[in-house]
Amino acid sequence: MDKETGKAFDYNLFKRLLAQTRPYRLTFYGVALAGILLTFFAVLTPYILRNIIDDAINVRDMDKLLVLSFAMLGVLVGQVVFQLLFNYYANWLGESVIKDIRILLFKRMLGFRMKYFDNSSIGVLVTRAVADMQRIGEIFSQGFFTIVSDLLKMLAAASMMLWMNWRLSLLVFAILPIILYATRLFQKAMK
Repeated sequence: MDKETGKAFDYNLFKRLLAQTRPYRLTFYGVALAGILLTFFAVLTPYILRNIIDDAINVRDMDKLLVLSFAMLGVLVGQVVFQLLFNYYANWLGESVIKDIRILLFKRMLGFRMKYFDNSSIGVLVTRAVADMQRIGEIFSQGFFTIVSDLLKMLAAASMMLWMNWRLSLLVFAILPIILYATRLFQKAMK
């Protein structure tokens, strides 16, 4: 149980962990779809705002302003609804996977010989099992889906920026290496 792989990311272990989501395939795909829709809503908001300013406010077209305002309201309501669904079902999926893995772990531990328990501290076994299960749950509830969703949002935002004004976008992207370097320095200082 104290064996460590030494890797920051073990693909085979991750595949085995994802296999635990098979009984919850529909929920898994639903959470993934909610993440994709959240990306769509996140990119649509600045686009509608640009149209409100350029096509409605600047030309004083109140009818278009009303339509675009309701479109913005619809996008914001959709964003809130899908964020709630995303969070709820990602957490539910994580807890369900933890429950299944705990049952498998308990069955496995029941198969150990008594000598194993004589040589191992029960407190250490319980603490490791509980802490490891909690980390696995966090992978689903806060880690995996959130990381993928945030990466999609960043790619979609960068694409939308390039589409709306590529010159200004390139100027913004030129500053990114400086920001990444400053972030790396800050991380090292915090350690």
